[in-house]
Formats: sequence, C-alpha cells, structure tokens
Amino acid sequence: MAKKNKNMALSHILETIGKNPLRPPAALFSGGISSEVPFFPEDILVWKSSSEQTVTDVSIHQRMILKIILSGDVVTSVDGLRIPMKASDMILFFPFQFHSTRLLCAPQEYSFLAITFTERTRNYASMLPLKNHLLSPDREDARNIACLIRSSLRRERCVPEKAVLALMDLLFAQRRKVLRKESPGRAAATVPGETADRISDYFRSHFNQRISLKTVAAEFGCSEETIRRMFHRSYGEITPGRLIRRLRMQFAVEMLEHTREPISRIAEQCGYSDTFVFSKAFRRLTGVSPQQHRKAYFASVGGKNGRHFPPS
Repeated sequence: MAKKNKNMALSHILETIGKNPLRPPAALFSGGISSEVPFFPEDILVWKSSSEQTVTDVSIHQRMILKIILSGDVVTSVDGLRIPMKASDMILFFPFQFHSTRLLCAPQEYSFLAITFTERTRNYASMLPLKNHLLSPDREDARNIACLIRSSLRRERCVPEKAVLALMDLLFAQRRKVLRKESPGRAAATVPGETADRISDYFRSHFNQRISLKTVAAEFGCSEETIRRMFHRSYGEITPGRLIRRLRMQFAVEMLEHTREPISRIAEQCGYSDTFVFSKAFRRLTGVSPQQHRKAYFASVGGKNGRHFPPS
C-alpha cells in the first residue's frame, strides 16, 4: 500500500512538471519563492460564548482574537470606531485594542465564536490590513473554521498542524480580500458621520500629538462637556482620555517590540513630553515598565529563534 501511494505521489509530481524545463537556477540566491507575509500563529484556543459571557464591558487583551458572530445583531466598538455586526460577520482584534459590544437584540439571541492566538515572534505587522475591518467568511473560510473547531474538540483525527495551517489560510485569504477592495477614501466611508465618531477618528489620527480635550473641543466647535456626554452616550466607559491613552500605549508597545528607539524617543512619539509620565502611564496599564516589557519580549523571542535584540 505504501509503495502504491509513493507511486501515485510520484505520478502527480511528474504530471505537474509536465514539459516545463525547470532548469537549475544560475545562482541559488536569485528569484526564489518567499512569503510577503511571514506569520505563524500558535497557542490557538477556540471557544463559544455562553449565556454568562455574551455581554462584556470594555475589554483589552494581549492576544489576537478572531470573533465570529453566530447569532444576533450587535455594534462592536474598537478603538473608537463603531462597527455594526450580524450573524456570520467577523472582526479581528489586535493586542491591546479597546473593544466592547452593544447588543441590538435580546441577550439570549446573541452568541459568538472566538478564535484566539498569538504569533510566534509577536510580530503582527503583516495582519495590519485587517485591523478595524468588518470581515465576511466565504465557503472556503467556513471549511477552515470548521477544521479549527474539530481540532479544538479533538475530533476526526484533526491534527494540530492542520488547524494551524487552516488559521493561516483563513487570515491570509481575508487579507487578500481586504487589499483587493481597499481604495483611496474607503476607510473614511466606514466611519459613521456622527460627531462622536468623527472626534474619535480625529483622536486616532492625532494621538501622538500633544492634544487635549480643550484643543479638540475648539477644533470641532463644541464644549468639552459636550464631547464627554457624546462619548458616554456612544461608547460607555471609553472616555476621550482613555481612548487617547489606549492609542498611545498600543503604539508604544509596537515601538518597543519592533524598533531600537530609546524609551525617551518612544515617549515623545507617543505624545508625552516627559519620559517619567510616559513610563508611569505604561506601568499603570501593563503592570511593568517600558524597559521591562521590551526585555521580557525579546527574551521570549530570543528563546524561540535566537534573536535577542530589536531588529534594525
């Protein structure tokens, strides 16, 4: 049986080659095949919401989370953007993103599937095109999701490696779809035209500047109290101040993990004039100092691939 399978495999290989020459290359370092999106998910967990877990306050995680609505209608808020979602819609949350859910249906009518994971080197840059986008699975995506579920349930001899490949295929397929659809001005069209959302978008574009509620109020021609009320009505616990701090810290984490920039320079690029104030805010949110976070991150990365310092 093994010999028959080998012969079938060889026949398939020869058929694929066909009459193509496939000549040896002139040099072994020219024109090879490589991936433009190096990304390897690990520590994948799959779970379904229960009646006690359907509604949450503002959440923040250090893992990637692919959330798939199974039933019900909701509005998902992420980084100040409000995204209406219905059954079969998906969204990918990145580490350290603010996100919350507002139900548009009865609690018992709402359920979702969560696929959470990390990336081997904690480098999520290749997935950034999916950030804050509403995603929709097609039939092939559904097959990959089913593979992940079966693997999590340890059914049908679905080996872990197959589940990892299924998640990679799912994410890359969504990435290709988003990149094909994106065009100038499209991102602005996804943001509702309400004042609170426009202000949130302003924060997202200017968080690394020394802005204050007073300067933003002047920019939009309204009072500081009006902005506070609009945020409370639209986003609940996400105040303007919390949104700015969260955006700054999210950017700080990316700078700490993927650049050699000194802490003082990162503080400046995050909109802080004082490194001590920046470090205190970072510790309050993460529990460690910026330097400790960078050291722990590269120690974990170095243990896996031999790299001990941020990339140049």
